[in-house]
Amino acid sequence: MDPQEGQKNACIFVNLIDFSMEETQLVYVTNVMTCALNTFFAVPAIVGNALVFFAIWKTKLRKSESNILLSMLALADFQVGLFVQTSFVAYKLTEIFREAELSCYSRFVNIVFGYATTAVSLLTLTAIAIERFLALHLHLRYKEIVTKTRILISCGCFWLIGFAVTSIYFIQRNIFSGIVSTSEVFSIVVTSVAYIKIYKIVKRHEREINSQRHVLSDTKPQLELSMKKYQRSTLTMVIVFMLSFLCYVPYSIVMIAKLKYGFTTEVKVAIDIFATLICINSSLNPVIYCWRLREIKEAVYEVVRCNLDAAIRQQRERNLGTIADLPHVRPHANTHRSEVGNNSS
Repeated sequence: MDPQEGQKNACIFVNLIDFSMEETQLVYVTNVMTCALNTFFAVPAIVGNALVFFAIWKTKLRKSESNILLSMLALADFQVGLFVQTSFVAYKLTEIFREAELSCYSRFVNIVFGYATTAVSLLTLTAIAIERFLALHLHLRYKEIVTKTRILISCGCFWLIGFAVTSIYFIQRNIFSGIVSTSEVFSIVVTSVAYIKIYKIVKRHEREINSQRHVLSDTKPQLELSMKKYQRSTLTMVIVFMLSFLCYVPYSIVMIAKLKYGFTTEVKVAIDIFATLICINSSLNPVIYCWRLREIKEAVYEVVRCNLDAAIRQQRERNLGTIADLPHVRPHANTHRSEVGNNSS
């Protein structure tokens, strides 16, 4: 019997998603390889991004607008590891062992969270670029226009947009592909333009500071230090953006090939490989943050140290409680009390 026929009674989503159970060596090797990679990189994606998120919100690190956006990007990457990669592994394992119903449901979860988190990540990266540009362009008006409340509302809207666009996948696949392609191009163009403008403004500021070095002799060190810190944080986000760009573009090209050639074996293998590459990107971002941003690294160390200290204290208390409950300890304790009582009398 055709696998597709058996799946119709097993999963209500089978007619809504691309589902394939080809038994070719290429597909089998790809399934095993992508399962291993996603299993390995899911752990650093979950742990690393969770540490970055809590480092921003649970320590004394300044809750600046840029740090809030960074925490939202870490939250999206955290969910990539928690939901997208785990559901991908489940989907591939059930495909290998030909568990049609489980494969269908795990594939559904993978599609929903995969496309939603991808949309949130791209929108957040674009928002970070715009925020960095406005910080230079608006000067004193920056705090008035770019507020923490507005940033949080915008990030909430990103998630609503992500799930709304993903729902179109199950309604009209061609419209969904068109929206995704247009959104990716728009996001890349806006982000690139923002960073190019930032580069020009920074260069102009450096020339102005150098030309007024005699007038600003007292404040020049502070200005240079502030500008260097801004440049380093902005360059860090450029690195994150470029890495994401290199991961997303191959997947987008394969999706265009899918529209032209259909869901062939080669297209299926390419989709799995490049989808895995996108997921790996989520586990690399925390490494970049800690490597480039000193305050993030110190805050992450603080979170790790506090949790380790708390775990050690709990273990000591548990050990003391266990020792106190041992039968051979109680008589000695009572004897000690009696001796103390006799000595006092």
